[in-house]
Amino acid sequence: MPNTKVITLYDTSSREGKITGSWNTMTLKTRLSLNFKKLQFQIVWLEYPEIEPTMQRIGVVTTYTKRDGSPLYTVPVIMDPNHTTPDGKPIIITDSWKIAEYLDEKYPEPGLLFPKGSKPLQSVFHDYAMKTILLSIGPILVTRVMDILNDGSLEYWRVTREAYLGAKLEEVCPKGSEKWNDTWKTLQKGFSEMAAHLDKNGPDNDFVIGTQATFADFILVSMLQIIYLVIPDEWEGRIQHWDNGKWKKIREGCAAWL
Repeated sequence: MPNTKVITLYDTSSREGKITGSWNTMTLKTRLSLNFKKLQFQIVWLEYPEIEPTMQRIGVVTTYTKRDGSPLYTVPVIMDPNHTTPDGKPIIITDSWKIAEYLDEKYPEPGLLFPKGSKPLQSVFHDYAMKTILLSIGPILVTRVMDILNDGSLEYWRVTREAYLGAKLEEVCPKGSEKWNDTWKTLQKGFSEMAAHLDKNGPDNDFVIGTQATFADFILVSMLQIIYLVIPDEWEGRIQHWDNGKWKKIREGCAAWL
């Protein structure tokens, strides 16, 4: 049954004029899932320092913690007024995987994000894609993301990422450095290995599982999309041409849901 009240998705904002729409891989997975389900939703755009107070205000319960043990609030989060808690408040779900499970439960049509029996395989694919793509290209993305952030998020991004990495962002993976070149070699090798796995579905099927999109496809496409948006020069000059244009084709195959 379609939703009659608009679902709210909490997402991270970007600099006007730089990109349009979601860029964060985590929120992209939920955006793709909502669009796949043909659900009406609105987006509340947040700067990074706004995430914690906003989540606290709307009553998000998080199981994540910071290094100091204090609660860690993240996006995506959805608020669904079509379904309520026993005290009448809209259901709130956080974490893209849990949100996808929730959407399958409450809105099974027009298709399931997790077809019966596929969750273990999709979980394995998630970890594989994270290691092969996102963690590999992370040293490059972490600096270039600053090009698309608003002033309200820039300092937060720099301080938190430099504390985690133990280095200035500009020193993590300078363009043209040995690490830069090694990163691209590792990434291309990983993409080619993934392409070989996906090719086992046959030449005319670019979905990860079966013959229709599942959450696994949105895991992959969210990673392709952040590259496409944040480092468009590298997408156009490199990745869209790799593996006979497979990644360009896969991204464009899900473009209607982005």
